[in-house]
Amino acid sequence: QGRLVATGGRLRGSFWMHWRGLATFWFTEDGAVRAEAAPGAIESELRDIFVRGVIPTVMLARGFEGLHAAAIMEPSGVVGLCATSGTGKSTISLALASSGAGHFADDTLMYRVKDGLPVAQRLPFPVRVDASARAALGTGAASVADPALLPNEAAIHRIYHLVRDETLESSRPEFASIPVTRRFEVLLTHAHPFDMGDEDRRRSFIENLMTLARTVEVCECRFAPDLAALPSLADSIRGHAAKV
Repeated sequence: QGRLVATGGRLRGSFWMHWRGLATFWFTEDGAVRAEAAPGAIESELRDIFVRGVIPTVMLARGFEGLHAAAIMEPSGVVGLCATSGTGKSTISLALASSGAGHFADDTLMYRVKDGLPVAQRLPFPVRVDASARAALGTGAASVADPALLPNEAAIHRIYHLVRDETLESSRPEFASIPVTRRFEVLLTHAHPFDMGDEDRRRSFIENLMTLARTVEVCECRFAPDLAALPSLADSIRGHAAKV
């Protein structure tokens, strides 16, 4: 939204992130993260920004990659949900979790390449969905299983690029597999590069993203936004994700 959120850099072998009015966090490629809290900073806000904003960046510094995406866990593996801000990926991921899928990630999907394949890494996360969406999901939103019960690592099965389309019927989302030649372009739009890294780190970012695009199917899911249709949208996505 054109607003400065945080600044960061590298100093004498350490990385730092400064969140105005909250804290400056210091970290390296291993070990603990040190926080220097600003005067009057509220502990709950510090913990929230540490989980949402700092941990993913620390993971990037340590060789992991990140996508601006929510994710669920299915028997076939992790299913990512990429979208531009405001599309509703957090709401849709909660709807999927309410229907029985594991809630794997809410805003950032972390992964690394192991033995030539992308493997997702589960991190703690706060669920951020407004009251109207929770009301539409009813008791299902309150019965979502604890994400901590899911495995810490799992293979990525598929990624969906969510697109709102007002011309569709709310009960009939449309799915289309994105050609391999376009996957990298789509994923790059939602990728989190590690801006404080050196040339080797930037090269590995591109190589790992290319591996993700080459080995994981990426599909477009076009849907009409309708809170009342959230459960049926969740069923449609889970049904499509179950297909080989």
